[in-house]
Amino acid sequence: MFALVLCFASGLLRADGDGGRAVALDIPILTAGYGSAFFEETAREFERLRPGVRVNISGDARVHEKVRIRVMADEPPDATDAVLLYDTLIGSGRILDLAPWLDGPNWEGDARWRDTFLPGVLDRWTRESGAGCQPVDSGGMGDSPMFPPHEHGRVARATSRAFALPFAHAVWVVFYNEGLFEARGWSVPRTWDEFFALCEDMRGADVAPLTLPGVYMRYGDAFLRAAHYNLAGPEGFRAYQELMPGAYNDPRFVRAAEVLRRVSAGGLLRGWEGMTHTAAQQAFLDGRAAMTVSASWFVSEMRGKIPAGFRLGAFNLPVFADGEPAAAGGSVAAGSRGATGAVQAQSAYYFLFATGDAERERATVDFFRFLTSRERARAFARTLDAPVALRAVRPEDYASHAMRQIAAMTRDAPAVFDSAPPASAEFQALISQAMTDAREQLMTGRATAAEFGAQLEAAAARERARAADPGRVEARHPLKAAALLLAVAALAGGLAWRSARTRKGGRPAAKAPPEGRGGGAGKDAALPARATRGRRATLRPAFAAGFVGPALALFGAFVIAPGAASLAWAFTRWDGFSERSWAGLFNFKWLLLESDTFWFALKNNLYLMVVPTLFVVPLALVLAALIHRGVRGAGVFRAVFLFPNLLGGIAATLLWMHAYDPHGGLVNAALARLGAWTGIGWLQAFEGFAWLSPENLYRALIPIYLWMACGFNLVLYLAAMQGINPELYEAAELDGASAARQFFTITLPLIRGVLAISAVFIVIAGLNTFEMVWLLTSQDPASGSHVLSTLMVSTMFKEFQIGRATAIAVVMFVLVMAGSALVLRAMKTREEPE
Repeated sequence: MFALVLCFASGLLRADGDGGRAVALDIPILTAGYGSAFFEETAREFERLRPGVRVNISGDARVHEKVRIRVMADEPPDATDAVLLYDTLIGSGRILDLAPWLDGPNWEGDARWRDTFLPGVLDRWTRESGAGCQPVDSGGMGDSPMFPPHEHGRVARATSRAFALPFAHAVWVVFYNEGLFEARGWSVPRTWDEFFALCEDMRGADVAPLTLPGVYMRYGDAFLRAAHYNLAGPEGFRAYQELMPGAYNDPRFVRAAEVLRRVSAGGLLRGWEGMTHTAAQQAFLDGRAAMTVSASWFVSEMRGKIPAGFRLGAFNLPVFADGEPAAAGGSVAAGSRGATGAVQAQSAYYFLFATGDAERERATVDFFRFLTSRERARAFARTLDAPVALRAVRPEDYASHAMRQIAAMTRDAPAVFDSAPPASAEFQALISQAMTDAREQLMTGRATAAEFGAQLEAAAARERARAADPGRVEARHPLKAAALLLAVAALAGGLAWRSARTRKGGRPAAKAPPEGRGGGAGKDAALPARATRGRRATLRPAFAAGFVGPALALFGAFVIAPGAASLAWAFTRWDGFSERSWAGLFNFKWLLLESDTFWFALKNNLYLMVVPTLFVVPLALVLAALIHRGVRGAGVFRAVFLFPNLLGGIAATLLWMHAYDPHGGLVNAALARLGAWTGIGWLQAFEGFAWLSPENLYRALIPIYLWMACGFNLVLYLAAMQGINPELYEAAELDGASAARQFFTITLPLIRGVLAISAVFIVIAGLNTFEMVWLLTSQDPASGSHVLSTLMVSTMFKEFQIGRATAIAVVMFVLVMAGSALVLRAMKTREEPE
């Protein structure tokens, strides 16, 4: 009956007012900067205008990973703004060509839809078509109440194809405190010389010039892009994006990198290396710095957090006096106040999938025509105080003074260039790791601008060589690879030999228990263990299968079978979207022989296996022993220490991320205040200390491990201690043994098995560490900060190397098995029946 009711309700939901079939659209979107409320409101308004359509807007901060999995499984949504390898999807015909509709009318019907967008924003995903696109039938849109009449009937031929629709727009600027500038008599800089002179003046006035999120160091790329485009112009910037030979060794690129190095070296608030983007922005609003760099989403993100009376202004990034005239609005004389450079902007693009259902495809296009209408575009600007990639929005449509400044700046700029990185697989591979590493070294002073360019040039050369010869492997770590393989082989061989020897020789005979201790002195007590085991009752195979079979079938279907399939992927070359090809052992050879990041990650995993153990196990043992001895408040202590385990890893990591904030975080505030109270200078120096910088990250993990793992191990050890016969302690006390001697001679030996279990848990946790490192590095670890699990996720979802990521998973599985077996063998005690 319940099933019938559900089916009936489902049928009602699928029917529209006219009794026809409703078209249901599935559109997952990223909720990072602007949320999903506006888009859900737009969907409800569209449904009111088009009763035959239902639009499901699902906002998710992790939309990229979720949609990638769906597309890989060939279950795409109707449209999304998730980051995928769209060039590959376009080449395979899975993305809808929008050119025919763009050449048709806009929502209002008074202009071509294409002409309603800002100049150039459609170019990023426009591809030339040699023979032109075929005419696309409107499908009788004029005859259906779901779609408006099409003024052309049939859409005209197009000479190029367009595959994405931009909507939300972002402009990179420097936000500044207008009130502070006015009070100090500072002027907005136009050139880089003026900018660095201003930074010197600010430091002289004991004011930090800038905040920048070191956890998101890619924010610093705004300085690099602005300076490089200003020096190299459009052609030089395109060469940088297309990995052209010599683009990164170009003196103009090196000079632009020097700008970023100077900004990092002397222009940033102390502790910037450990600040998240929200912490950096809040520090600016709290008056700790005079400026901050961000895209225009800053205004929307910090809405409601800007203090009353704070006058927020924005200016474009400076230019060089000798920069490209076309990129700087003409030559810039020293002291000039009129020149402005090209504006760097980027759009959020929506891609519509070719689902094969013409009605759904037309309905999806119609929804985006409505989303990009004049009314909706202006509503977005008014509601979220954020720009859109449409001409309809005017400066007066924005609520804030800063956004009106940005709109006017964009209108008056000599050029607007796309600041988003190219979506090619080669560039994705480069920026996902090589750029992260080189940037971190440049901005922390461990590399010069020339070395920064040389590192990127070498990385680009490797990507070009790999594209020319996909099977190429450079043997950079042969000794490490040989040592690891020999260690695993030796361990496996030793365990196999020990197991075979045990099976061949059998277990030693059990000793007969002494009289008076149970078991008696009967004939069976003296028999060998093997003989005793042979007399035990056994289940018939068919009967046993009834108990084990269902669970084994489920385990095989949901664990073993997917595991075997993924194991096969490790021997293929696959990006998740195109056809798989056989690669043999290439992925494993590349990891072991060529990848620097793999060995950094393995070293970090070993660190997390060993170092936290040296702190967690002794502390948990001591606390468990104290509670076991009856310390006052034992129940309260047990609950307090176990509480972190109730939060879960993600929640606990986010708490510690805020606690480690360099300015205002609990850790630095407590240490600095303790230093002020005690007069200890080195404690006071923790004010502004960057715990989450790459060089301090793994030291910062120790307190987190203590806080999260101590309670679990404490309860584990305490349960084992409470199982010990109290008479043993009483006898030891009568013999005059101290509490410490009782602990080492009674407690430790009798809970050794539990210690072995605890050690296995720690080994597995150390090798499987993921969320702490992933979150504390804002999902973008440098090579030296990776662990194997974060490397696997980055390889799969950022570089789109599914085969290589699966090979990492196989290596992790082997290491977990080997490490667990080694620990159990090392701590196992020989069974000696009493």
